[in-house]
Amino acid sequence: MDSFEQLACWAFNCDRAQLYTGDYAADEENIQLFHDALDSYARGIPVQYITGEAEFMGFDFDVNPSVLIPRPETEILVERVLTLIEREGISEPSILDLGTGSGAIAVSLTKLSPSCKMVASDVSEEALEVGRENAAANGVGDRIEFILSDLFERIPGRRKFDLVISNPPYVPSEDYDSLPPEVRSEPKIALDGGQKGLEFYKKIIPDAAKRLDRGGYLILEIGYGQARAIKDLFESAGSYGDIEILKDYNDIDRIVFAKRR
Repeated sequence: MDSFEQLACWAFNCDRAQLYTGDYAADEENIQLFHDALDSYARGIPVQYITGEAEFMGFDFDVNPSVLIPRPETEILVERVLTLIEREGISEPSILDLGTGSGAIAVSLTKLSPSCKMVASDVSEEALEVGRENAAANGVGDRIEFILSDLFERIPGRRKFDLVISNPPYVPSEDYDSLPPEVRSEPKIALDGGQKGLEFYKKIIPDAAKRLDRGGYLILEIGYGQARAIKDLFESAGSYGDIEILKDYNDIDRIVFAKRR
């Protein structure tokens, strides 16, 4: 559905077929809600923030301006994690999701890999609250441990993981002001990746090596044109092997993952 259809279906509480057959109630309240939604959209507010809803991996998530809107290309990260769990034969994978935001990655993995032991962290308490609510709404609230932490800062030092995953901020600071208005409506803290968009990778890659069990994997989403620089960061850390890069649906390098030696 396009944005107009999404907003109309939301305002009139109907599906796309009902929208075009007229099989829905259109009272004054619904009409006003639709007009208000169109006004918000015209001001650059993303559809997902207007409706408060987003879909990811076939699951429904609540979103608001305190969290990044989950995107289809991030599903490639989830799919790769599931593939690695199966390929490596990890029966009860321990997973750390850094910068969980809405919890879309952590919740989806917990639903799709029921035996996993999931820890989800974020530097924003507001984001963690959204993540907790989404976990509860998807029936996995008691299976995800949410921790307020700036990257690894408050993750207990003795804990080791089979997989560390993250979709960190990767927009170069120098490009932030040129982003479309609807993207800049999302939290800057979840977008701005510092100089060349590499600030968080420079922290995560060496630190994750200390938190991964031997043979564990670090799996990261990356931005356009960053694959070479991030692969270099993996290589210079000296702790990883089997570095691989996956492309997204638009043939853009999107996921980098490597195995802890």
